[in-house]
Amino acid sequence: IRDCCLARGLGGGYKGQGISVSRTAEYLYENVPETTRIAAETLGLASSPRADQLHISDRFVGEGYGACTPQAHEAIALVAGLEGVLLDPVYSGKSMAGLIAAVREGVFSRDDEVIFLHTGGFPALFAYEKQMVAGV
Repeated sequence: IRDCCLARGLGGGYKGQGISVSRTAEYLYENVPETTRIAAETLGLASSPRADQLHISDRFVGEGYGACTPQAHEAIALVAGLEGVLLDPVYSGKSMAGLIAAVREGVFSRDDEVIFLHTGGFPALFAYEKQMVAGV
């Protein structure tokens, strides 16, 4: 969501895709515009995105914040195995699950440049050891 604000304020030719890990898209569409307005003002940017300019998905929330999903578990295992990058089941695993779904659904072409913002948090893997070993 921050990237949407920066893209609009700095004239970037890209769009951000927000993957919620805990809130409904409806809630975020209602509340994020004010947050991005404040961020834009703080950064000295001329404008911030309106709700209709945001791209937010809540498909990967599962049972809620901190609850690992099968899609997040798959994303964590896939990225660790292919790239050696550790994701956590709370934030980056759910976000990567959203990116993987978008790729599988053909949202991106082979020529698209995609950047995934890894927000850290992989130490949380240790708190989810039983779920990770069990597959969820």
